[in-house]
Amino acid sequence: MRTHLKPKTMRNLALAAALAGMVPTLFAQQDSTETEIVLKPTFALGTGMFAFYGDVGRQNATYSPLVSRLGYELRASTPVTPWLEVGLTALHGRLGVNERSTTRNLNFESRITTGGLNVTYNFLQLLNPKRVVEPWVSIGFESVEFLTKTDLLDAQGRRYNYWSDGTIRDIAENASNAGDAVEIHRDYTYESDVREANIDGFGKYEERTWAVPVGVGVKMRLGGGFDARVGAVMHFSATDFIDGVSDKSIGERQGDAKNDNFLFTSFSVSYAVNMDRKAKKKKFKPTLSPEEMDAIAFNDDEDGDGVMDWSDHCPHTPKGVAVDANGCPLDTDLDGVPDFIDDEPNTMAGAPVNARGVTISDDEFLQGWLNYLDSGNVTFITSRVESFGPVGKPKVTRGKTPTKRAYVVKVGSQVEGISEDLIERILSLPDVRTIERGDTTFYIVGNYDALPDAIKRELQLKGQGFEGKVMIEENGNLLELPADQAAASGANGKNGVNGVNGENGKGSENGTGGNGIGEANGPVLVRVQLGAFRHRLSKNIFVGITDLVTLKDKDGLTRYYTGVHTDINEAARHKVDMLLKGFEGAFLVAFKNSKRVSIKEAGAKLAGPEDLNAIPVGTINTSDLVFRVQLGSFAGNVPVETMGKYVDLGDVKPVTSTNSVRYLYGEYPTRIAAEQRRKELQALGFTDCFVVGELQGRVISAEDAEKLLEGK
Repeated sequence: MRTHLKPKTMRNLALAAALAGMVPTLFAQQDSTETEIVLKPTFALGTGMFAFYGDVGRQNATYSPLVSRLGYELRASTPVTPWLEVGLTALHGRLGVNERSTTRNLNFESRITTGGLNVTYNFLQLLNPKRVVEPWVSIGFESVEFLTKTDLLDAQGRRYNYWSDGTIRDIAENASNAGDAVEIHRDYTYESDVREANIDGFGKYEERTWAVPVGVGVKMRLGGGFDARVGAVMHFSATDFIDGVSDKSIGERQGDAKNDNFLFTSFSVSYAVNMDRKAKKKKFKPTLSPEEMDAIAFNDDEDGDGVMDWSDHCPHTPKGVAVDANGCPLDTDLDGVPDFIDDEPNTMAGAPVNARGVTISDDEFLQGWLNYLDSGNVTFITSRVESFGPVGKPKVTRGKTPTKRAYVVKVGSQVEGISEDLIERILSLPDVRTIERGDTTFYIVGNYDALPDAIKRELQLKGQGFEGKVMIEENGNLLELPADQAAASGANGKNGVNGVNGENGKGSENGTGGNGIGEANGPVLVRVQLGAFRHRLSKNIFVGITDLVTLKDKDGLTRYYTGVHTDINEAARHKVDMLLKGFEGAFLVAFKNSKRVSIKEAGAKLAGPEDLNAIPVGTINTSDLVFRVQLGSFAGNVPVETMGKYVDLGDVKPVTSTNSVRYLYGEYPTRIAAEQRRKELQALGFTDCFVVGELQGRVISAEDAEKLLEGK
């Protein structure tokens, strides 16, 4: 007799089977085979510095192995045991030393190429197996080829003759016509083959040898098969001719009988190719019949909402939530948000809602659209630092660095001088700043992360009589808004060029750009005027003053302001700080409602009347102003040879700036005296030196220093 089971009964049987332990045995794991490592080759590429240890430069006790010529390393290796690795290595680069003294003047540069075999030990028996950093030592055997040249002639083919006064001339010091000698300088071009020149009579010696490299370092695991390695390898060679000098050399060239050696200090990144055979994936085989599995699947309801999984359009419904016939949570107002998370259950039909079912307002739509425009227009720029004169080889930055931008409102710009009325209007804005680019000065306010905030400030300024314009500021540069953002902000190019806040690109002198009405009851703002000068001062004079405002009057005076205070006592303290910085002409000025007012209105007590038309010419304390000779400027480590010259010269003072360190020599009261010493230093080999001024630790150009002394 056949028995027909109803679907509900079949489902109950499946659940009972699961409780009895049948479901966990649906799949049985088959045996799998393990794999073993066959080969794991590693390839590495690195760069580093060569340092030479031989006859040339042996008396230089301060010689640093990290400051020399560049080399490149290529390595291929494979482990033969967990603690021992065998590999092939190749190096290519240049060795070089410049030796300069009163008794011996030698130099050389040699192109080095090596190739060989080495073994590396990693101290496995002494380290934690889960280590990230491990030390290593290595030893090997290699072939070395070298091609050595020296710098004997300048670019015009004149031979160097080193005189006892430290100069280099085109005629020997002891020659009969030495009086006709002309001073020349090394061009550091190694044009003369040492072996071919045969200065010491060595003949055609072999320019290849063998060496034993012995190294030490550490390796750090980076993950994904990559490792980083730092190490130093000393190459003990079997020749004394890499520098072309030996114990059999002639005269001052004579060296010792020791072989020449060289050190390579490097950083490299390696990648290990894992050639393990992949283990076979575990296979599973069902133990229930197809009919039994169909019965379980057909009657399953994973989320327990009463709708079987095979017809449930909304699986994983939270427990207890009411659903429709398709298993989806009820949505009474049909806004797309289920009732159980809808914070506004009776939304108007067709109205847009957020994730919580609440109607989105028009203002929120605008805010979201502006934020979208804001996020899609990121600009990348690079900055440039102003400098006086040569500073050696500039540091090259590859690629572009992303910078955080801000939105500002430009309230005007000027090329020529502007009126006193307009100056007072600008200084009445509490957060006004200036940006100078060439002959143009831009006046901006605000610093906003979001475009809508800048648009609100633009509208506020229009109410005060300023025709502002929203722009982007990045690293002190002003950029126009992209077309879509400019349309959103209503910035239609209504801004003057030669005046401030003109209309349709035509500058207006009074700069109202509107009704000219400012805030009716604005606060009194007190600023510190550092002075009014007949010439524009160097930016370096104002180092450390981050809120400097620069304004040029029609009478030709350039005024400088700092600080903005509503408390007269704070303004007075700021003035004292400026006096201590050397700005002897600093005084307080007050503004209210776009007009200059007496500081008495700001709360100060005056002994007599204040002349609001007074604009005293500023002065700067120049008692500490001196002239110095700048020998060089370096953004990184100073070459050992150069630093040695500075130490031998003496009286060299380092001055740290934002991106570099300047090395200044001497202290002179006049530029004439400094220029005379500069000529003497150039004769000693400091060819790039020039004169600068120094005022209270701030380095300025010599021209600016002279103007300060003249009091123009």
